[in-house]
Amino acid sequence: MTNKENMTGGNGWQEYQRLVLYELKAHTDTLADFGKELTNVKVEIGMLKVKAGLWGLLGGLVPVAFAVVSKMVQ
Repeated sequence: MTNKENMTGGNGWQEYQRLVLYELKAHTDTLADFGKELTNVKVEIGMLKVKAGLWGLLGGLVPVAFAVVSKMVQ
């Protein structure tokens, strides 16, 4: 192989370089999608925590309300 072939990519480097850059872009896009999905999951977890807290509050108020009503009746 001559020096000119090495400088113009006669060894296949330019084609391989394009493949590597394409794969890097694909991985970058995939990583961005995972980041968006992770954000959505975090939001959903936050919403579930709020709902669980509200249900816990309501569950805790039932015995208190029952105790208050029973004291008022006596």
